[in-house]
Amino acid sequence: MNEKKLKVWLDTKVLTGGHALRGIGVYTSLLQQALSKHELIELVDTPGKANIIHYPYFDFFFSTLPFSFFKKTVVTIHDTIPLIFPDHYQPGFKGQLRFIRQKQALKTVRAVMTDSNSSAFDIKTFLSISNKKIHVVPLAANPNLFSQTSDMLKKIRRKYQLPKLYALYVGDINFNKNLPNLIKMLKYLPKPVKLVCVGKNFEPQPIPEWQWLETQLTLSDVASRVKFMTNLKSDDLVDLSGIYQQAVCYVQPSFYEGFGLPVLEAMQVGTPVVASKTSSLPEVVGEAGLLVEPDAEALASGVSQILDYSPTKRQTVIKLAKQHAGLFNWQKVADQTVKVYLSL
Repeated sequence: MNEKKLKVWLDTKVLTGGHALRGIGVYTSLLQQALSKHELIELVDTPGKANIIHYPYFDFFFSTLPFSFFKKTVVTIHDTIPLIFPDHYQPGFKGQLRFIRQKQALKTVRAVMTDSNSSAFDIKTFLSISNKKIHVVPLAANPNLFSQTSDMLKKIRRKYQLPKLYALYVGDINFNKNLPNLIKMLKYLPKPVKLVCVGKNFEPQPIPEWQWLETQLTLSDVASRVKFMTNLKSDDLVDLSGIYQQAVCYVQPSFYEGFGLPVLEAMQVGTPVVASKTSSLPEVVGEAGLLVEPDAEALASGVSQILDYSPTKRQTVIKLAKQHAGLFNWQKVADQTVKVYLSL
């Protein structure tokens, strides 16, 4: 029976390092789970046993991709953010040398997978890869994020001392996330509205991204209205579901996203979404959320619209959001990934 299956080696080194609980690690873990259940795939434990080798991550400035002249190799490139904002992602001399090496290694792969049409365009533009080699495979939210009971929501609210009325952001503090404008947004919203930011990097540290946040908190005089949550474990999906669910809305203010997975996570648990109409976000949001310019006033206007929803309107939007998130699932991710493998 196994002889009829395609033998795939998925590089899972990322699951034992610092990325294990971050986006790349979550993608790799969920892809591994989905492929392990696929009827056409047998995951093998060494590259030597494989028909297909898949590297589920790509770093521009570190040597993460081997040269593969004799094996059919697939690599996933989630985005090209460091190349779009070079002033904010400076690799140094060694990083520049590794980038040259990584681009050479890319020439030996048979297929490049990416998360969105937006990223596919950027990969072609910045890395000079043929359209024929690039395959778009949209992601999906973690299936273990789902709406919680009212009793569980109360417990989560008490545990984390959540504000009564809050907009939510989940993620990192990188430049492309546009967080100073997210903080400034509060200036244009009623004072009862707070902002909750979930992510392990929301703590004082000697980097420009944190200094920008501190400066904006002072300039906008909204420090008392912002709650940073660094103590939520990335795999605590029940609590994360409840934090999403109790937000008045989820806000994705990014200048650029390769996909923007928290948008789907919010929709999946039933939270209205405001997102920038930039890069991949219109693809992910579709008609199920509000798309605005990535400036403070426009973000605030989007949140204000949701605040003004009647209970009936809010339930309609929540239903639409859940239906939209349901269009993305890991069975589809696995099927489309296998389709890429078979094309080789």
